[in-house]
Amino acid sequence: MRYKSFRIVNFKGIKDTTIDLDAGHAAVFPFVGLNESGKTTILEAIHSFSPDPATSELVGGDETSGVPYKFRVPRHLISSFTGRVSVIATVSVSKTNAHAIELFLSRSGIIIDRSKVPNEVVFERHQDFVNGDFQKSSFALKLSMQVKTGKQKKWRAPTAAEIDYIRDAFYAFTPDIAYFPTFVFDFPKTIYLTNKGNKVDKFYRRVFQDILDYDGQGHKITDNIVRRIREPDMVVPWTSFLGIFGRHDAREKIQHVIDRAGAVVTKVVFGRWNEIFGESAQGKEVTISFDTEEGTITETSGTIKKTNEHDIFIKFQIKDGTRRFAVNDRSLGFRWFFAFMLFTQFRVARNESQNMLFLFDEPASNLHAAAQQKLIDSFPEIVKGEHTLIYTTHSHYMIEPKWLEQTFIVTNRSDTPLKSVLEAISLDDESLDIKANRYRAFIDLHPNKTSYFQPILDRLEVIPSRFDIKKSSIVLEGKSDYYVLRYAKELLKKRELPLLPGLGAGTFGALVALHVGWNLKFLFVLDGDKQGKNEKKRYETEFGVPPDRVITITDIVPSVSVIEDLFDVDALDIIKNTLNINERPKKGQILRFCQESLASDNVIPLGEEFNKLASIVLEDLEKRLAV
Repeated sequence: MRYKSFRIVNFKGIKDTTIDLDAGHAAVFPFVGLNESGKTTILEAIHSFSPDPATSELVGGDETSGVPYKFRVPRHLISSFTGRVSVIATVSVSKTNAHAIELFLSRSGIIIDRSKVPNEVVFERHQDFVNGDFQKSSFALKLSMQVKTGKQKKWRAPTAAEIDYIRDAFYAFTPDIAYFPTFVFDFPKTIYLTNKGNKVDKFYRRVFQDILDYDGQGHKITDNIVRRIREPDMVVPWTSFLGIFGRHDAREKIQHVIDRAGAVVTKVVFGRWNEIFGESAQGKEVTISFDTEEGTITETSGTIKKTNEHDIFIKFQIKDGTRRFAVNDRSLGFRWFFAFMLFTQFRVARNESQNMLFLFDEPASNLHAAAQQKLIDSFPEIVKGEHTLIYTTHSHYMIEPKWLEQTFIVTNRSDTPLKSVLEAISLDDESLDIKANRYRAFIDLHPNKTSYFQPILDRLEVIPSRFDIKKSSIVLEGKSDYYVLRYAKELLKKRELPLLPGLGAGTFGALVALHVGWNLKFLFVLDGDKQGKNEKKRYETEFGVPPDRVITITDIVPSVSVIEDLFDVDALDIIKNTLNINERPKKGQILRFCQESLASDNVIPLGEEFNKLASIVLEDLEKRLAV
């Protein structure tokens, strides 16, 4: 199964917005917006539909709720809200899913007609309030089914109990949702394996249990580690415990379990590190050590009291040759990526047969630009298979151009620019109205922007530095040119080119003026059709652009007038078969093919003629830019 959309109603500052994740083969969805625009609220709402226990408590709830019910109501109506807070999820159902659900129900004697199972189902999880007071929570599957049980021969409507059982059967196959707030990436110095420490300790205990589960030996923290230091003969005062534990074989048995965990982390994390980041970790290994601490309990009054049940904690270290380094003493970037790999690799392994939806809130926001770029380069590897990843950001370094069509712009009526900081004081919470619009819809609201990317930069309030304006750029006529050339670059393994899509041949005026006025190194590439040639002449005569800085694609390849001319019959047939359409693809379908292929990192060969023509174009652009 895979989530196709979430409709969120009355959740904190969200009045009513729909997150549409039905974007072909896309698996990574950026949510872009300013600080306080509501990005975190959207993630919390999505997480509340199927909260992962490991992070549910981090946002203040219990293991099954996510954000506590009382904190979900609109803030300005906290004492008067009467209505319903709801998250409605639409989930796709494959034939394989339907068969598995049928078998699942048949074990309890419930027979369903699999042919009547739709290709998508809708769940609603909601909470009702009266005058700000929580009344009840409900969870429903909006699906009409006919069933049979026992020796019944005719289909009938299910009973209330059967409806709940059918709902739970479908829900059991929905993707788990794992939410990772920014602060969990602050890798702790120690991790308590006993019920001690704060919520972050408890979160990392679950991560450590995932590591033990991955090892496949059936080891459990409670049974194979904690129990051994709390055997009856070791529930004694601290000074006596030290002597007994030092001579007991429990120490060796605990170390054996922990050593296995260290070996697993080395194999999985560093192995995948090399695959994802292209950095060899040869000679490095992860070691995990443990130590004990005098037991204490915190009473309800806040008083700390000693106890004879003592505590145990672990530390992660990196061994490089003869040197050992505590993970939390390493650079901020290494700590962040190490935690990222732990969370993703072992969380997926917890249930390999089930898809995951990862939610990352402002990942790597405090890392430098190069580290942020490395992170988004790793996302496609994390979501291989049927996993999905949503991340929020306000950094333009965390925006991958090839994902723009699946990018959401998060807006909030109260986050519009103000004339002064003092104006923010008087903003009413009632003005909150968090929305998430796909970039395609958002850009329609900014039709006069010169660059296809400009609205997103404006939304982030990005101001070019003196270094940025000296960068060379190739300005293309539109997004079709951009995505086709990006596809060709990936396919042919060519070096990266600074491609920038415009919004049509006649929209370059502002950029052309900047090019001339600031003496920038731009190369403008237009179509070789009549309009493109006319605009080329206009930019040369009206703006004084040198002829070698504004060209048509026909100047590069005489037989190519528009970017779609790069695709010969063989290439078009391959695209037609890939898209499963009956006719040769048109311009919009070619664009869709390139976008979806880039987004899913599934770039396939299109034949020798396409390779030849695309190589000529890319190599020519590179040479012209270097002049």
